[in-house]
This record gives sequence, structure tokens and C-alpha cells, in this order.
Amino acid sequence: MKLFCFGLGYSAQYLANELSSTSWQYSGTHKSSGDFIFDGDSPLQNAKEILQDVTHLLISIAPDKNGNDLVLQHHKQDIINCPNLKWIGYLSATSVYGNHNGNWVDENTIPKPSDDRGKARLNAEQQWLSLNLPVHIFRLGGIYGPNRNQIAAVKNNTAQKIIKKNQTFSRIHVHDICGALMASIDHPQPKTIYNIVDDQPTSSADVLDYICHILKEPIIKGTTIDQMTLSPTMQSFYNDNKKVRNDIAKKELDWQLKFPNYKDGYADILTKIN
Repeated sequence: MKLFCFGLGYSAQYLANELSSTSWQYSGTHKSSGDFIFDGDSPLQNAKEILQDVTHLLISIAPDKNGNDLVLQHHKQDIINCPNLKWIGYLSATSVYGNHNGNWVDENTIPKPSDDRGKARLNAEQQWLSLNLPVHIFRLGGIYGPNRNQIAAVKNNTAQKIIKKNQTFSRIHVHDICGALMASIDHPQPKTIYNIVDDQPTSSADVLDYICHILKEPIIKGTTIDQMTLSPTMQSFYNDNKKVRNDIAKKELDWQLKFPNYKDGYADILTKIN
């Protein structure tokens, strides 16, 4: 089997490394260097030949600000014409749900994105789902894992602790993202949408407090959000407040989280650092 990733970034590379080298071949695009260059502005060169024998396709490139999926913009017909394609995974985000004032949402919740990034993600999802192809949508929470976490920031005293009362976020360890993707590859159910998050939504301040605890560092003094000047991206991040359910992925994929909460995830990361 052959996997091609449009956007061979953090999650996609982790997945590729998890796949059996005896059963799988993989390759993917980078923005500016590597064997396959795709920056979203120009097509991937020789795409038809590259995709000819691909069996599995992973899309982890964000849409443009207008909600246009850059892969489909340049390579829709190339993908439609792939003769051996069995599975497509599109990595989206839980931002499509918008703000729910701390209440729970699931895949049956009508998406009402509250910012441009969420709206763009939803538009891109719809573009993929409109195709007569084996598309699966994975709405990811905040991604963390090895080499992508806040441990170094705590150690270096650069972590910023923002306090907003009753604010919760859903997150997911990269290992569990890959577990969901591999389960879907093994049991494809085209046109299905999955929330890929852990079992314990919580505030970013709680996560920082826990990291300080396990590192035996002083608890970081927090600053209330109304005292801070945030970038538009960070402001939109804090405008949304919701808890995201993952029941469908667990039920339909028999997906079992290795790290059901941030404490388990960060404890594991620290054992590998130390």
C-alpha cells in the first residue's frame, strides 16, 4: 500500500513513522524543500504520475483564508482520476463548531464557526465531502506530543498563562491521532466525520499548572485575559469555549486512547525526555 501526504508535517510524519515498513510506502509534500514541493500557490509537478499508484491520501494542509482547499484547487481532477485510491483522510479542526459557552458538542452538532479560520475549515470539509471519493473527515483538537508541547516553555520561563473563567479546550496527543487514522484505514467508512480529541477538556492554565507540578517548578502566575493584548489568532482561540465528544470514533473505529487526558500524555512525554 502507498500513502501520499499533502503536507508532510507533524501529524502526517508521525503517522508515516507508525506504519509498517514492510507493508507501506509513503511520501509527501513540503512547502520549500524535499522531493515533492507544494506551497499552495503552484501545482505539484508531475502530480498525475506521483499519484498514479497511491492507495491512501492524507490531506493536512489548511485552506486559504477564503476557505478554498489548496489541494483540490490544483489537483482535484488528478485525485478523481487516481485508479487505486481506497481512502482519503482530511485533517480538519474542532474550530468548525464555534462557541458553545462551555457546553458539549459532537458530530451531530451543527457547525457554526465563529471566526474566519473555522469558516474556512468548514468550507474545505464540504468541498472534500462533495466528491464521489472515499473521504473521511477528522476534526482535531489542539495537537501536542513529543517536540510539540509546553514543557520547554515552562523550563525556560517563557510560558504564558492566560486566565479566563470557565474556559475549556479539547486537545489530543499525536499518537492518538495516528491511532484513529490507522483504525479508519483498516475499517474505512467514507463520508464519516470523527472528532479526534481526548476525554478530558480543560483550560490551558490547568495544563501549565500540571507541567509545573511534574517538573517541580513554581506555579506560573497567571494574567486574566482582559489584561492582555492578544493576536487576532489567539483572540479567536479564546473566544470559543466548548467541550468536544469523541464517542463516534470510539464506537465505529474501536479507537482506544493511549492518552485519555493531558496528564497521561505529558507524563509520557517527560519519561522520553528524561
